[in-house]
Amino acid sequence: NFPAEKTFSIVQFATEGQLISLMETNDEALSTIDQLYYTGGITNHAEAISECRRSLSASLAFQQSAIAAAAATSDSTFVPPKNIMVLITDGKPTTPDDDPLGAAMKQARKAREENEVFIIPVFISPRYDSDALSFMRGLSSNDKVFDVVDFESLKTLKDRLLEEVSCSL
Repeated sequence: NFPAEKTFSIVQFATEGQLISLMETNDEALSTIDQLYYTGGITNHAEAISECRRSLSASLAFQQSAIAAAAATSDSTFVPPKNIMVLITDGKPTTPDDDPLGAAMKQARKAREENEVFIIPVFISPRYDSDALSFMRGLSSNDKVFDVVDFESLKTLKDRLLEEVSCSL
């Protein structure tokens, strides 16, 4: 584990992004994720990233109060929260209709620059798709993409993602 306060917000998306939970503990977030189901549909990365940015804004007051509390107590072990987005998807965006890839890239750039978000894409596909992987690298904060062959394989990524997140702090 890494020495930081950790809370998780979960956004589920297909055609639209929907905030499922805000600022849950690790165990609560894992339980919430276990209750999600794959809906299929259109893939809207721009909406998903935008909804994640909104959830970060909602948690900003919490972050600011934690930083202020640590400063007031001169807590030298306090590590300020880092905004990390894990984008799990099974394909390139297909909406909004005018420019789905450009809209997703624009939202990812805003998340990185305006919200200081570290983005980690996870691509789920049973076959190698170089175009999709290249696009996902463009969304990524460090040009890395985790890829798995199916949704069940996501469970094997837990430790690798924790290592990636810990190294990015």
